[in-house]
Amino acid sequence: MWSCFRLPKDRVEEEEERHFLKNGGLLLEEMIKSFDGRPNPIRSFSQKELQRATNNYHQDGFLHQHWSYQMYKGTYEDRPIWVKKFPANALWGYITELYINEVAVASQMSKHKNVLKLLGCCLETQVPTLVYEFAANGRLSDHIYEDELSPSYLSWESRLRIATEIADAVAYLHNGTSKPIIHRAIKPQNIFLDQHNVAKLSEFGLSISIPLGETHVDVEVGQTPVDVEVVSGTYSFIALESALTLRYSEKSDVYSFGVVLFEILTGEMATNIVWDVPDGMETILRFFIEDNENEYLKTKIVRGNTEQLMACAELALRCVKRNWEERPSMIEAAKELRRITRFQR
Repeated sequence: MWSCFRLPKDRVEEEEERHFLKNGGLLLEEMIKSFDGRPNPIRSFSQKELQRATNNYHQDGFLHQHWSYQMYKGTYEDRPIWVKKFPANALWGYITELYINEVAVASQMSKHKNVLKLLGCCLETQVPTLVYEFAANGRLSDHIYEDELSPSYLSWESRLRIATEIADAVAYLHNGTSKPIIHRAIKPQNIFLDQHNVAKLSEFGLSISIPLGETHVDVEVGQTPVDVEVVSGTYSFIALESALTLRYSEKSDVYSFGVVLFEILTGEMATNIVWDVPDGMETILRFFIEDNENEYLKTKIVRGNTEQLMACAELALRCVKRNWEERPSMIEAAKELRRITRFQR
């Protein structure tokens, strides 16, 4: 009866409502399926709110470009935020897997202090938009490759603490829910630092859960629209068994963490080194540990407590073992890093 008195909707509003219903329905369905119907409260932002917050996505607030999204700085209710904007022409399969996966996992992980907190999302846009807490010091990759004279250079004490925080976050990912979740994209570009240089793990769009009762999950070739990103975009950080067979387990993330630890130790990008060594990361790290009088080591490893540095190198070596069964769990790695932190100067 009352429908005859309803004012005609603006075409833009109808389009926004259509996107909201479509995106929201899929989001809710995926969350219920993935997390057993547990409540998953995140804030719903309107398209106009995010346009105001980012000054209509002005270039002045642009932070960085990824192959699948753009990140902008914004201000909402007098607080800084980050807005992740996906391209409008993204494939629907891409949205279903990458975006909804990001929301489903990140919202569950956000209570951990070392995970970049997902504040909410906007479902009114053609491709949903995500809103995150602000991490003032940007990506870890913006800092660890700098030399000691750079104002953004991280001391060894800070690097060791950050490595421990990352290990804690990944360990929580593996053990904090009913089914272990494999990140699949652990690298310095996906780790952020807040104003106090506290590490924040992010980018859960590629994450995948291990079925109950299983120790791994097999991803069929071509099964997902982002398999290429998993294999090529993070190649230096991918365990051999995962790169060759697309089989992922908790030990796949352990390998990736070992490569991150190597980069934290040396300030060098693994991509620039691994191609020069036939046997890969394991040989590189063994060289660092066994030949510690070598000039290469002296010039490439960061300055700090020698005992801590060598212990971290040994841990990294264990993490990148070719045989995945020889790698520690992330809980064990985190415990070892806390033990190393207690070493006397």
